[in-house]
Amino acid sequence: MISFPLVKTIEGIFDPIQNDIDELNDRLINRISPDSHSLCSILQGIFEAGGKRLRPAISFLLFRALRFAGREELYSDSEDKLFLVTEIAELIHTASLVHDDIIDNSLIRRGAPTTNSKWDNAITVISGDFMFARAAVNLAKVNINKVVEIFAVVLENLCSGEIRQVEQKYNVDTTWDYYYLKTYNKTASLFEACAESVTELFDLSDKEKKAIVTYGCNLGMAFQIIDDILDFTSDEETLGKPAGADIKEGQINIPLLLAFEDLKLKDPEKLAYIKSRIRNIPTEDSPITISTTIKEALKICNETGAIDKSYSKAIDYVKDAVTGISFLPESSYKEALVKLAEFVIKRKN
Repeated sequence: MISFPLVKTIEGIFDPIQNDIDELNDRLINRISPDSHSLCSILQGIFEAGGKRLRPAISFLLFRALRFAGREELYSDSEDKLFLVTEIAELIHTASLVHDDIIDNSLIRRGAPTTNSKWDNAITVISGDFMFARAAVNLAKVNINKVVEIFAVVLENLCSGEIRQVEQKYNVDTTWDYYYLKTYNKTASLFEACAESVTELFDLSDKEKKAIVTYGCNLGMAFQIIDDILDFTSDEETLGKPAGADIKEGQINIPLLLAFEDLKLKDPEKLAYIKSRIRNIPTEDSPITISTTIKEALKICNETGAIDKSYSKAIDYVKDAVTGISFLPESSYKEALVKLAEFVIKRKN
């Protein structure tokens, strides 16, 4: 049985790597200087707004934990490569959010106006494209073929996941295979890449590499499941975006899938009813009716225990992630990796 310390906020978890996080923030805010004044202002505004920096933190903590363990580094400039990798990860993540907000016509993220709500879509798209381009430049500077491949696959996964998500909007007959693949492509693959890229900087056994990669992937899967849950259980002030946004945008996430499974056996009529309501959201003119549909979906998820079942799945992923890195010696970095896993399932936004 793995026990986790109670961690509900990110505060304190990054203490062992705070200097690394500060350096990364400086790079993102002050050292990305496109020629366009507008584009420069947009990028600085985006990165100054903050963000959890979870993905870079995975790389920093794993790198420091492996160095503490005395594992042989394969490159004399491995630390320089580490910072390039973390910048790549945050650039890709942020660019994907910028594009997602345009696709979803989202006006609020992290409690603040989105870029597309302040600028027109053309320049907002270009700002996302620029971040992807800068990530590609950094990949060339890393100059490790496997790391280039890792992040190239992530970019492919993000695009594939986004396209499939658009295709599957309001599909109330979504399958589990689709859900898990979408979750991996859109979220877990980047978490996984942040872990896997670090393994290319050290001389590790195949077993150790697999354990570290699994840590990143499982953390990403758990993170997305919690995101799905928060869409039902949190409020706009806490979540930083309107509650029920996923349902309104036609995304059938894990609480709904679990609720549908339960209703299929216990109350097929209610299942048909709620599916019909969700399917009809795009053609519904009344905001009140849409709001009622969302509330009814939440009620059904609570009645069927779908929220608790979703949490259980997230916890299983996190336990497997933490078990995998048990080979690392005890250190403040390993402790932070465990706390980070705990934060993923306890977070409120």
